[in-house]
Amino acid sequence: MSNSQRPSGAFSRQSPVMKVVTLLIAAVIAGVWWYTSRGNSTGPDSEAAKAPAVAEVGDCVQNKGSDGSPDMEVIGCSSSEADYKVASKFESECEPGQSQYQETRRGRVQFEMCLTPVEPAK
Repeated sequence: MSNSQRPSGAFSRQSPVMKVVTLLIAAVIAGVWWYTSRGNSTGPDSEAAKAPAVAEVGDCVQNKGSDGSPDMEVIGCSSSEADYKVASKFESECEPGQSQYQETRRGRVQFEMCLTPVEPAK
């Protein structure tokens, strides 16, 4: 093949193994992007919609963690898994019988709310 008949471009000059490696790297990058971006929805079932920071007064939450290390998630009040109802937000003191929940970042309180226990359905 003379120089005038060779395909131009860096990709065409690579060996077949390098082409496969390049395509595999591109596929991995695309897969990582897809995996990390799929939870970035703002719909009602998204992770962001379940975060306790978006809970409003009257919403219910479930503690998926423990009392010492709570992991709160907003859920419907009609659910039998609802543990607490949000009584107030951004309060530094809660009423007797309420629990206080705080989320901190780097030792600073990001938000807090007072929670009233939900009575189990009979």
